[in-house]
Amino acid sequence: MHAVIGIWTVDPAWHDEQHRLLREEIIPLVTRQPGFLTGYWMHDPESGRSHTTAVFDDLESADRFKALVESGTRQAARVGVVSTVLTTVDVVADVVHPDSPTR
Repeated sequence: MHAVIGIWTVDPAWHDEQHRLLREEIIPLVTRQPGFLTGYWMHDPESGRSHTTAVFDDLESADRFKALVESGTRQAARVGVVSTVLTTVDVVADVVHPDSPTR
């Protein structure tokens, strides 16, 4: 497995529009990507940064997704979201609690 990790500086003035786009456009787009397994969108209110993790079943799928994200950075900046880190990494282990409702 491979993951695309992003760290984003977020302008809070665009909060409502950012969340609308996340729900209505970004999540549906990501979940349709070939090889997509799971994704997480997180926000740290203390730093004002958002963190994203999208996990794919192979490196090729992760790299294609990363290229897609990179092609959309100009559009993201229009609603106050600027990429500070975007990288593809190997997932070396994963675990979910056995009582988790996701398993």
